[in-house]
Amino acid sequence: MKKIVIFTAVICLCLSAFAQKSVQSIKYEGVLAQAITQERYNKLMTQSPSKLLDTYYDVTGFCYVTNQLPENTVVMGDICSCISPNENCDDASTVATSKQINHRKYAMQREEVRYVAYTLGNTGSYVVVYPLGIYQKNRNAFMKEYGY
Repeated sequence: MKKIVIFTAVICLCLSAFAQKSVQSIKYEGVLAQAITQERYNKLMTQSPSKLLDTYYDVTGFCYVTNQLPENTVVMGDICSCISPNENCDDASTVATSKQINHRKYAMQREEVRYVAYTLGNTGSYVVVYPLGIYQKNRNAFMKEYGY
């Protein structure tokens, strides 16, 4: 009986290792291409895959675009009010349609437990920043999917 339990545990561990996603599935496109150069992407892909995953999650998992606000949200105003120096505000309708935004162009606030939202012009959509605790939990789950 003990051998069967050990054998089953070993099989489960092996299967979970094979079920992990490959870093190669992270493509240089979308907000990742807006956030880093192709050269940087290539370097991270070959020399530091975990850093590439971390960067990818940062630009794709920091916030999201939606037309419905979650509970426990504070609305901070329009997204263009927090644009970083030397950057141009993205077109609100393009962001609302594509559901993608490079948050690194903006000085968006994040809170520990509340969502922070910014309006996207007159589109009826919002950019919603995850609370720090949820962001970290989601990031850890994402990294685990890739074996990190």
